[in-house]
This record gives sequence, structure tokens and C-alpha cells, in this order.
Amino acid sequence: MKLPFPITSDSIAMRGAGVVHVTQPVTGHRFTLDSILLADFCRVKPGERVLEAGAGTGIISLLLAKKHPRAAFFAIEVQPSLASLCEQNITRNGLAGRMQMVRKDLRRIGRTLAPGSLSVIVVNPPYMKEGSGRTSPDRSRRTARQAHTASLESWLNLHRYLKNGGRYCLIFPVARLAELVTLMRKRALEPKRLRLVHPHADRPAALVLVEAVKQGGTGLEVLPPLIVHEQDGGYTEEMKDIYGTSAED
Repeated sequence: MKLPFPITSDSIAMRGAGVVHVTQPVTGHRFTLDSILLADFCRVKPGERVLEAGAGTGIISLLLAKKHPRAAFFAIEVQPSLASLCEQNITRNGLAGRMQMVRKDLRRIGRTLAPGSLSVIVVNPPYMKEGSGRTSPDRSRRTARQAHTASLESWLNLHRYLKNGGRYCLIFPVARLAELVTLMRKRALEPKRLRLVHPHADRPAALVLVEAVKQGGTGLEVLPPLIVHEQDGGYTEEMKDIYGTSAED
């Protein structure tokens, strides 16, 4: 399809995955550090079926598919232009046999996937509630940042597609952590792993990485904090490690 915006061809590396090539819009819906952190945090086992909802151009699924060659991946995206780019990226990275693009609204998956058929769901949902914060003039970016098309509850309702013991992984603002945990527990998603992300060592956490288990028992592992930047503004050693040897500071 003819795209309604200019595009760039970029590459990104992540530990364990190597280099992934991504075609994405010049402005608007472009992958960010959040996606890399979430892909690095998410655990996948051989033979598992993994769903990325709101996939955009597919960056999280692409990285995970490269890192875990014995798992199967489904990327759901409702915006036609981004879905087309995701399909291109799947082919470009040689993942057509293990990664499938699903052009659906995450609220209307219907019979595309059977309830209880997935081992892992990974999402980077909009951080702001509808009507809060500044509204981006770019439609795709607005959809990614603000929950005007699907509420947080709608994203968490995907739990029905997880098997019991399946894992739901996401990254979210720390300021909304209490709300997130409350909504998760209403859906039998019990947080089991948590990691706070700090922009600097002396700054409060801004984001949180969470792994919840469907029908999981109580007991939460809080991992050491992830510090993104040194005082001079450069990446910390762990961030350099996450980006792999091909990363550029």
C-alpha cells in the first residue's frame, strides 16, 4: 500500500538478539528506548506462543523473535500503514516463518486466536489516559501515547488469551503502578517480577517493568533498579550491554 508518510530504514541491536532492521515513519510512531527495555525484560521459552499487541512496526516482536528462534510470535496492529510496515520488517529480517502480522483491533481479535492459547503477552500500552497530557498532532503517535482508542482495561483484557501460568509483560509509568496492579489482580494477573527504571541514579523512577502470571500465587520479586544514564548524560554500562556491541552512544 502507498504510505501516507515518509519512512526511514534503521537498525537496532539488543543483547541476545543481534541486529534488527526496521522501516518506520520519519516522525510519529517510531520505536523508543521503552520498547528495547521491555523486549530485554520479557522472558520467552522454546516452543512458546507470544503475542505483541499494539505492535506498531513490530520492534518488540522482531527483537524477541531474533533472540528466541524456537518460539512463535503474533503482532497485532490496527493502523493499516503501520501494519504494512510491520509486514515488511518481518520479511526483511527473515522471520516470515515464525512471526505473523494480525491486522486487528486488540478489542476485536475474535477467532484469530483461541482463548488460553498463548504463553506470553507483551505490550507497551499508551501511558496517558484519554484527555490527559499534551495531544500530539500526529495520529499514529497520538494512538500510541494516549488511550483514546483502547483503555488500559482493554489491554489487560487480553489476559483471556493466556493459558493459566502464562505471563503478561509490560512497561508503564510508575505514577500509575497502583492502578495497574489493581486492574491486573481483577483479571487474575498476579505481578511476579518488577523492575524500576530510573533516568539517573539520583532521580526517582519514571517507568516500571512488570511481569504478571495468570492465576499466579502471591510473591513478588523486585529486581535491582535499572539506571539509564550516567551523570554525564551517557548510557550506563548495563544500558550499553542491553544495546549490544553494535549500539551507538
